[in-house]
Amino acid sequence: MAKLSHRYLRRQLATIFEDEEPRSRITWLFDTALAVLIVVNVSCVILESVESIRRDLAFVFDLLEHAATTIFATEYVLRVWACVDLREPSYRDPLWGRLRYMRSFFAVVDLVSVLPAIVGFFGAADLRVLRLLRLLRMLKLVRHSTTFGLLFAVLREERQSISALLFVLLLTVTIAGSLMFMIENERQPEVFTSIPVAMWWAIETLTTVGYGDIVPMTAAGRVIGGVVSIVGIGTLALFSGLITVGFLDQLRNYREQHAKPHVVIAESSIAIVQNFAVPEAKDACAGATMPAVCPHCGVAIAKSAAAHRPGGESLRA
Repeated sequence: MAKLSHRYLRRQLATIFEDEEPRSRITWLFDTALAVLIVVNVSCVILESVESIRRDLAFVFDLLEHAATTIFATEYVLRVWACVDLREPSYRDPLWGRLRYMRSFFAVVDLVSVLPAIVGFFGAADLRVLRLLRLLRMLKLVRHSTTFGLLFAVLREERQSISALLFVLLLTVTIAGSLMFMIENERQPEVFTSIPVAMWWAIETLTTVGYGDIVPMTAAGRVIGGVVSIVGIGTLALFSGLITVGFLDQLRNYREQHAKPHVVIAESSIAIVQNFAVPEAKDACAGATMPAVCPHCGVAIAKSAAAHRPGGESLRA
């Protein structure tokens, strides 16, 4: 009996923790409450960096941090326990399924969100660094966002095209940095000190940031800088267009899969007409045509039934 109750509780938790669509109302309420807690906790971490606010509200910040850490740690343990009842078939095994789930992206995010606070309780690291690491809890919001799910789907579908564009950018940065080092090193040895430094200039130029810390002075260097700028604009525009088109395709597929059925109700009444195939029999005396079967009740009409003339005389069949 206790084993059945444990299974029932685990299945209920799996229903609440289910990240795939469609989500139940309980799952939506749980995700909303968890998102509010994450926003409040991250806001406290940000406000805690202000000395005057931290001095006045130190007790409140500590109390909220302990409560959030307890809730997030409990959530992580329960997710690992109930993952065997999720829709993903690879998590069904009691041991290997849980280990596989613990290596998943969102499980690692859940662990990282509580690990700094747990380590800080034992005084094993710099508390200032651990306070900043608590900001990683914002990554937990990614699980509950449909937009991020669509973006990840775009990255999976377009990974080959994105890899090709990244390779073009890397190739451009390497070649441009090497050329700029050869050209500008003699003119500015204190600025273009090495190829990696020149590659940093190429990254600034490709992304059109232009911090101004490294600037070519020779004519050849400026020509190369102009070419790199044009290549950067074209490559980044192509990358943006690729992501935009892929995102629109994924959004259309999502809307088609989760479209709500439309029911149209006619304002006027609907008439149902049934046609009967009625064999006919002729009146032997009058030559009139009479139905052999009643079209209303389906009862056979006897051929010997009496027929009446319009004047009132009866005829025998």
